[in-house]
Parts: sequence; structure tokens; C-alpha cells
Amino acid sequence: YYKFEFVVMCTGKYGDVPRMPVFPPGKGPEVFKGTVMHSLDYCKLSEEETVELMRGRKVVVVGYKKSAIDLANECAQANQVKGGQPCTMLVRTLHWVVPSYSIWGLPFSMFYSTRLSQLFYERPNQGFFRSLLCRLMSPLRAGVSKFIESYLSWKLPLGKYGLTPDHPFVEDYASCQMAILPEAFFEMADRGLVRFQRASAGWCFSENGVVLNDGTKVEADLVFLATGFEGKDKLREVLPKPFRDLVVGKSSMMPLYRGTIHPLIPNMAFVGFVESVSNLHTSELRCRWLSGLLEGRFELPSVKAMMGHVAGEADAMRRTTRFYRRHCISTYSIHDSDGMCADLGSATLRKGNWIAELFAPYNNKDYKEQ
Repeated sequence: YYKFEFVVMCTGKYGDVPRMPVFPPGKGPEVFKGTVMHSLDYCKLSEEETVELMRGRKVVVVGYKKSAIDLANECAQANQVKGGQPCTMLVRTLHWVVPSYSIWGLPFSMFYSTRLSQLFYERPNQGFFRSLLCRLMSPLRAGVSKFIESYLSWKLPLGKYGLTPDHPFVEDYASCQMAILPEAFFEMADRGLVRFQRASAGWCFSENGVVLNDGTKVEADLVFLATGFEGKDKLREVLPKPFRDLVVGKSSMMPLYRGTIHPLIPNMAFVGFVESVSNLHTSELRCRWLSGLLEGRFELPSVKAMMGHVAGEADAMRRTTRFYRRHCISTYSIHDSDGMCADLGSATLRKGNWIAELFAPYNNKDYKEQ
């Protein structure tokens, strides 16, 4: 074996370990005569293999997030031939989907990626006056969310297909649940190549497809499970026994200070377990911060202080969205970056003038090495 002074885990949250639904005896994939495949296995196929797999077959896609939408879109494209079959999406929880990064002609980044826009959203461990400001600005936050929802309801046939969520758009954005639609996705639905079936009460397998809890039957030859991944399980397999139970905290999120250091796991860091609008940018900043830590440019706070900071992040998410079990920093990403820059002794204000600081969106270009 090998000895190291410090280990960095960069396995990420997605891939390797699929999240599989659990069914009562006699109602799982074992009774289905067709093929069941998780999106993880589908991604390993070539383009020719995917077309051959789906063309002319009745396909059910379980899920309504990015992987599920991409799967249904590729299935519809493969079946644009004589004898092609429609793809049915089994939708349990509705989320807002976005056709592009433009809302009523305005760039999407204006609404959530400027210092002014993020000023009115919860951030971890904020003081009394910021909490008061957030409370006073709640009508403005709701108005921004309604403004975006009005565009999406106008632009997309969500009402036609019963796909309008009953929660505000900001809750999906604050939990990194927002998905970007493939081009012409709903055109495929209008042509009957993609269908939507609500399954909010649950479902199970039958010999010929799937059965919803209300008795509705959906025939299928092929069922795709776009049900996500168990990224934390990968860590449990790697970590020694004393630390395996520390992977998930009380909030169901992994408790990571600066999204990198677990306060109770020494000599180890984790990169790729925090989400934002740009996960690559978020992870790159954390790598730079981690390099500074290992170079001795700054020291970590006490374990108690780090645990308090982590708990503050969970509390902020809990107050912002019902989907808070994902570690998502979208609504306070600039504040998060400011903290890492301050630790490194780098500038936190990076625009050059106060007008740009307030109104110009922050992106990865603002954090180039100085």
C-alpha cells in the first residue's frame, strides 16, 4: 500500500453507482419481459447502438430531469421513421425547464448572477440586518420568479401537457434542479413522439410494461431509469469505517466547509460535491482554494466554526427551497466565491468599478489568475 499526507477525492456525485427504485416483491424489474436499463448504462453505448436499441420499440423513461429529457429526446429522434414508436416519460415530480438562457429577451444571468440580484437572497450565516433585508425583499424575489415563470408558460406548452410545476421557479434554481431543454423537444411531443404520464402516486412493473398506482397501464418493450446516482455511496466504499457514517449530515447533504473540507475527516478533501449554475467553475475555484490551503497560505478555522458554517449553509438552503437536499450555491455563488478569495488573499471585488460590480453578471472569466 501507499502512504500520503493528504488525499483529494474527485469522484463527484454522478456516475458509477446508480440510484435504483425499490419495489415490493413481485412488482420489480424481474417480472418485466422487456429490457430495463439505467441511464448510467445507456451512456456507455455508441450513437449507433442507442438508435438500434430504441428504434421501433415502445420506450418508457422514468424521470423528468436532464438525463430523462435527453433520453426521451434521443428516443424520439430515433423513431422518426416508419414504424417508429412514441416514448413515454413517467413524471413523478415536476420541475421547471428552460429553453434557453434568455427570458423575455433579457439574459438569464441578470436575474441571479449579479451582486445586486444575489443581495436579496439568503446566504449562510448572515446577520440580523441581512436577514431583515431578505424578509423585506421577499415580494421582489417572488416577482422575479413570477416574471420567469410567465415567460416559460408562454414559450413552452407546459399547460397543454400538464407539466406546470406548483412551486416557484426560484426553488428549482436554488436547488440546481433547473434543466435546459434540447432544441425542438416539445415539437417532438406535438408530433406524438414524446408523451407524458404523471406518476406522482408511484408505479411498479408488470409483464408488459409499468403500472401506476391508480391502475393506469403503460406498455413498454424498454424501460429507462433516469433516477439519478448515489454519489455518496462511492465515498462510503472508500472511506475507512470510522468515517463512513459522517458522509451525510442531518440535512442529507455532505457537510463540507467551503464545499471541500469535512470538518471531522482529517487530511482529506472532496471536490465535485457542490453544485451551481456552472459546476466546472465551482470546482475549479475550490481546487485553487485547496491549493492555497496545502501551500500554507491560510489556516482552517476550528472544527466548531467549520461545523457552524456548514450548518448555516444547510439552513439557508432549507429556507430557500423545498429541494434542499442537494448542496447548491446558485443563489449565493458570488458570496461563496468572495469567501474563498478572501482566504487566499485575493481581491473579492473583481469588476473594476462599482456600476459593473452591482449590475454585471459574474462568471468564470472574472476569476482568472491575477
